[in-house]
Amino acid sequence: MDRYKSNAKWLTLFAPFSSLSISAAYITPFFLQKGMNLSQIFVLQSIFSITFLLWEIPSGYIADKFGRAFSIKISAPISAIAFIFYGLSSHFWQFVILEIVLAIANGLVSGINTALLLDSLKADGLEDTFVGISQRIYAWSYASTAVGVPIAILLVKYVNLGSTLVADGVLSGIGALFAFQLVEAPQSNGSQEAIRLSAWHSMRQLSNNAEARWLVALGSMLSLATYLAYWISAPYYQSLGIPVVLFSLILAIRSAWKAWLSRYFIQKRHLDRNMIVYASLAGLVYLAMASRQIWLIWLVLGHDVVQALHGQPITAQLNVHIEHEFRATLNSLANVVKRLLFAISGPMVGFAIDKLGLSYGLIITGIICSSVAFIALAKLHKLQTFKERR
Repeated sequence: MDRYKSNAKWLTLFAPFSSLSISAAYITPFFLQKGMNLSQIFVLQSIFSITFLLWEIPSGYIADKFGRAFSIKISAPISAIAFIFYGLSSHFWQFVILEIVLAIANGLVSGINTALLLDSLKADGLEDTFVGISQRIYAWSYASTAVGVPIAILLVKYVNLGSTLVADGVLSGIGALFAFQLVEAPQSNGSQEAIRLSAWHSMRQLSNNAEARWLVALGSMLSLATYLAYWISAPYYQSLGIPVVLFSLILAIRSAWKAWLSRYFIQKRHLDRNMIVYASLAGLVYLAMASRQIWLIWLVLGHDVVQALHGQPITAQLNVHIEHEFRATLNSLANVVKRLLFAISGPMVGFAIDKLGLSYGLIITGIICSSVAFIALAKLHKLQTFKERR
């Protein structure tokens, strides 16, 4: 029996141990406790995004030269060590170094794990099961957040915020034991280096297609809205008087909500209407947060709706304009644009909140996110992109 047939199992088991199931709710409070403001926090995330983009080509070369399974194997222990040191660190310069290390570790997995899974399934004639297995891997990641809540609450209450990062480092180390079980599979989707290299040129290849441009703009802006909200959520919860120890419980509820939406809300009709809802929620949730009213806290679930549901219809429409042989490559265009957008906009939002206050910063962010999303939607409406075809 070819050992690569077990890769799907090991990738599934690896997922919960690499998803920050303990510390996800406490990363921003951890930074704030260390005396950092939101501008500095977003600068750190920009450093991560820029490093990740610069690392795209070299990490692809490593995956090609030494193997995709090998790439994932070395990523896991690097992440484990970095998170442990992160939880024990206190200075901005230390966090900068560790963000770079984490971006390098992330680049050795991101996209490569998908390629390894697809290669393994194709070699066994089971490529039709790829979507189902991928969804199961995501489900395990979401579930790990809920399972980690009791541990996170105990660590925050009886140790400190940094201990949650150390715990995730330990979990990453345990996950490495599953990663070490991965084996190389016959490659069927081309060189990883070539895939990532061409991703940098894909923007030019799609730039002449108006519909593709606006689809990427819409998807990137909706993703940006939920990305920024994730980092702002901790100061928002604190402004409502919610104890820090409960942040992981809130995250667990939101993760379960996203898992349910992803599993049971199938979008086959009314896509134009749905996109209007997502573009509206992107801004309205920020406005509700800006009111600082505790009874409106449930509206943060609106951003979870956007995060869980906006991507699939946009990706499906984008792929209409992509030839089959370039599909894997050009789909990474959206990720490149998102990373660049995160790197640029994050520090600007952090600066606005630090200078103008939380409420005004939230209002400005919400208005911009919804406005740009609606501009993209208006262009796509003229092109009848989401119109139901009989």
